Amino acid sequence: MKQELMIRLADFSVYPSGRDEADGEYNGTKFRETVLRPAVEAANSSGQTICVSLDNVLSFGSSFLEESFGGLVRNGIATKQFLQNRLKIDPGKPSYERFKDSILKYINDAKAP
Repeated sequence: MKQELMIRLADFSVYPSGRDEADGEYNGTKFRETVLRPAVEAANSSGQTICVSLDNVLSFGSSFLEESFGGLVRNGIATKQFLQNRLKIDPGKPSYERFKDSILKYINDAKAP
């Protein structure tokens, strides 16, 4: 069995927020392009799954989550099917299940190019 690609969102920022550079340094576009895109490309070529841990992040902006994860589909980086099959969201604690649910909703609602 192939090892998972592990992404700890807290390694990017404990306060990620906003959609793009105008919203601050730790925005959804930057996370998508510098962290998620390379992981999707690696997982696509290796057959691995991607696990994104939300543990130790202190807050989430909805625009950050939508741009990061919904943006994968909207920008043609990954299909919904790929993400449903190969992306695992680890909320880290029960109170973060709602963020996991939001991420899955943003992926599902995103319109492919």
